Amino acid sequence: MSETATTQPRAPRTARLTFGGALRAEWCKIWSATSTYVLGVLTIAFLLINSLMLGWMVSLLAGANDIPVGHEDIWSTASSGAGNVLIIVGILGVMALTGEFSSSSIVSSLTVNPRRAMFMHAKALVVAAVTFLASLVGVLLAWGVAAAMVGSHVTTGALWTPAAMPVVTLLGLPVMMAFAAVLAMGLGAICRSTVGGVLCVIVLCTIVPSVLQMTQLLGLRYVWITSVNNCLPANALSAFLSTGASSFANDASSIMLVDGAHPFQPSWGAAGAIFVAWSVVLYAVGVLMVRRRDVK
Repeated sequence: MSETATTQPRAPRTARLTFGGALRAEWCKIWSATSTYVLGVLTIAFLLINSLMLGWMVSLLAGANDIPVGHEDIWSTASSGAGNVLIIVGILGVMALTGEFSSSSIVSSLTVNPRRAMFMHAKALVVAAVTFLASLVGVLLAWGVAAAMVGSHVTTGALWTPAAMPVVTLLGLPVMMAFAAVLAMGLGAICRSTVGGVLCVIVLCTIVPSVLQMTQLLGLRYVWITSVNNCLPANALSAFLSTGASSFANDASSIMLVDGAHPFQPSWGAAGAIFVAWSVVLYAVGVLMVRRRDVK
């Protein structure tokens, strides 16, 4: 006598998106946007062009006026385009997120991955990786140009160059650019508009420092404003990349004295920490806004 086994239909398994899957999805999305290629090329080009221009200036002045040139000038020349690239990677960070809001693809993205924090973290990691790679290629090319143009004019010994300067230039700059892109992504999450996010990046990194710099002419009473200005992202980035070295590029952009008073100027290590803090705080605010607000 045989028994007939009856099987009950099983409930379909719900596929759960892992963080690795979210990373792969964001990696595919970022490379499907034309702006990623354009801004990546601009990142490399601006680092290279700034190094070329400053290297030509240093070599010209060294040949005409016999000014002392050291190895630190090579490294500072290679990183001289960081201020311009800060805006470019900022635009990349903003557009990586706001592009989804403008095209309404954010709805489908959060339908596939309803965990908004995971969605933001995966996108931020991908944006940071792309920015790091583009900046690394750019600074390596910029260093090659700086070494070729400035290297033949070096007259001072290598002891004048801070030991950390090569590492900070070749690795620290790409890392800080990655943090800058994450910072801008946070601003994009807050504004949810490409125009608004890009405008916030420009205001924070260029307009506000320029306006606050004018207070250096107002005397001792406003020294604290200059101290605050030195802690803004763009100025903190410059202080970090200088690593305390005295070079043509660094001396040309050094802070002015205010009636003999010295405003607060963070050390290069503290300046790097300040820049990272800006990125972490603004990104955290952006994640909080995405989690609490309706995407429509």
